[in-house]
Amino acid sequence: MANTELLDRLDAAIAEKNLLKHPFYQDWQAGKLSRQDLQLYAAQYYRHVEAFPKHLRVLAARTEGALRDTVLENLAEEENPTAPHPKLWRDFAAAVGVGEDDITCCPALPGTQTVVATFREICGDRPVAEAVAALYAYEAQVPEIASTKIDGLRKFYNIEKPAALAYFAIHEEADKAHREAWRAWLDEHAEITSNDEVVDTAKKALSALWGALDAVHHTRN
Repeated sequence: MANTELLDRLDAAIAEKNLLKHPFYQDWQAGKLSRQDLQLYAAQYYRHVEAFPKHLRVLAARTEGALRDTVLENLAEEENPTAPHPKLWRDFAAAVGVGEDDITCCPALPGTQTVVATFREICGDRPVAEAVAALYAYEAQVPEIASTKIDGLRKFYNIEKPAALAYFAIHEEADKAHREAWRAWLDEHAEITSNDEVVDTAKKALSALWGALDAVHHTRN
């Protein structure tokens, strides 16, 4: 029952800070973002996309058994030689007018720096259950976010090419499996640590993700 309670608390935290409720994504869904807004977002959020495989690699080194296999499977998808996810993001960025030099040289805003540092610290230093909860809190949202982004890009921004949408199309499906894997592990193992600490760390990750959108939303305004 403790794990059922934990999962319910995590799901409630995710619902409260669901990124589709953020004003920036609300504007995306309504077609209210300018091309410059999308360019800023593409350049800034790339920092998180680029760092995510590194977080998984650090966590894999701290785990064993079935959980390590799960982390490595996730990492293998991120670093797929035929379609590494940072490269897919750069293809999206190019479609909205952000070149390779711009995306790699653009200074990171404080909110962008925070989300990268937060996930790095959680995956590298926090108890494993807390790291899994943070990854669950993030990837649980991604399929629906990806679908919404694809719809908005097609409907409002005339972005239709498969290469430009590939990052989102892949996450629309892959993260359904990821969130189930994280959830299953938490259901079976999370009693090894304090539920309060697990939930608090997930909330910290959720706040950092929200803050990364705050950074681009406040800058555009």
